[in-house]
Amino acid sequence: MSVVPESDTRIASLPSGVQSIQYRVSRELPFGRAVLQSAWRWLLYRHEKRQSRRALLDLTDDALLDIGVTRADARKEAGKSFFWD
Repeated sequence: MSVVPESDTRIASLPSGVQSIQYRVSRELPFGRAVLQSAWRWLLYRHEKRQSRRALLDLTDDALLDIGVTRADARKEAGKSFFWD
């Protein structure tokens, strides 16, 4: 059933294949959203990891000793790349 009256000549009728394309597009939107959410979560995870590595540099020698990390180890860890696991 069409919303537009059949007598309106400005709107062409749609071939049957177009309906399946519209369905596929509507099905792919949630998948695309899931991919973007996954990428965003990954970036947030990496950012938090980078922040915690840099926080090691702010700890005192006593605090580092409490967690079993030397100053050299803290510098090495803080200097790791964003993508380093």
